[in-house]
Amino acid sequence: MKSHLTLSILISLATPAMAAEDRLADILARGTVRIATTGDYQPFSYKNPVTHEYEGLDIDLGRQLARELGVKLEWVPTSWPQLMADYEAGKFDIVMSGVSINLERQKKALFSIPYLKDGKTPITRCTDAQRFQTLAQIDQPGVNVIVNPGGTNEKFARSHLHHARLTVYPDNTTIFEQIASGKADVMMTDAIETRLQAKLRPALCAIHPNQPFTYSEKALLLPNDFRWKAWVDQFLHQAQARGTLDRLQTRWLSWPWLTQAPQNDLDTLLALMNERLKLMPDVARYKWNEQSAIEDLAREKTILADLVKQAEAAKVSPSLATAFFKAQIEAAKMVQHQLTDSWRQQQASRFEDIPDLKTEIRPRLDALTSQLIDALARNQTTLADPARQPLIESTAQRWIPQTQWGEAAKTASAPLLNPRP
Repeated sequence: MKSHLTLSILISLATPAMAAEDRLADILARGTVRIATTGDYQPFSYKNPVTHEYEGLDIDLGRQLARELGVKLEWVPTSWPQLMADYEAGKFDIVMSGVSINLERQKKALFSIPYLKDGKTPITRCTDAQRFQTLAQIDQPGVNVIVNPGGTNEKFARSHLHHARLTVYPDNTTIFEQIASGKADVMMTDAIETRLQAKLRPALCAIHPNQPFTYSEKALLLPNDFRWKAWVDQFLHQAQARGTLDRLQTRWLSWPWLTQAPQNDLDTLLALMNERLKLMPDVARYKWNEQSAIEDLAREKTILADLVKQAEAAKVSPSLATAFFKAQIEAAKMVQHQLTDSWRQQQASRFEDIPDLKTEIRPRLDALTSQLIDALARNQTTLADPARQPLIESTAQRWIPQTQWGEAAKTASAPLLNPRP
């Protein structure tokens, strides 16, 4: 009797995260998997400030996980300080955000098999690289160490630093600018992140990323349900065996990440144009796999006719909208042709893990189209002002760099520099 009473009390006290009897069955019955992500940790999870969509290694992996389950995907925003509270509240089925395994988290939750090895290492201005090689050099009075709150970075810093000044900075998406600008001296974070940020910001250098201070592993955080964990482990095992994880790491470490958010309407318009071009390599890979033509004139005609209607509804000049989107389509085809020409020369084989054109890429293109029309509407006065042409040209060069897109950059921005009435 006493044992039954004890069991009843334990069940009544269980959190929603603990109480799920069969998470996998629940997901399949619901038809949706809820994936929590922070959106502030490149290359794993980043909420693009232009498109407001998540992107990154774990984001692509999450989409593949949902496809394998045969269910819809629901992203659940969380943060590092709030992560375990959201877990205990039962807000999600899994966390995919470059989560580090640690024993404190594992007291409450499960982890999948690890999918990446990592460790804490410094990143600082290249001019100060020799100053911050060791923890002893970093832990000195007068050294300003910056850290994001609530995660393993803060825990590591508080455990190892006793003399340096520790600044907790709340925005993980702009924290590296604090170092580059001299407002902070150094940060200790995961080696993979230091490599990426040093590539994105030439003023910064990753300090011995191949020999970090610690050893850690990245994994997916899960509720206490071993059947669900077994499915996720097998999903990751197959992704490792097929080379998917290696390909995703290569893709997102070389991705043209944004290093700033748009500051005004003109920035937003040009940034959206750049985001459209960034989808074209995947379009080209899909068409290469399918051996389909790059040009689809019938679809282009349909799109342009629909754009005129959307432009009229948004009070954008139909002639401007038509010229603008014709240019975006031509620029997109230029990128695709350049890639396929190089693949032919290389005798490239089939590409793996490419998003489906109809179900994944085109909906994103359609969403960008709506955003672009809205941005055009907000910029019509600026585009019609001859005195603003130098500003438009310099902004275009900043957001759609020719170093990345070649002649396609000029083609895409041409209607803005020669707008039609």
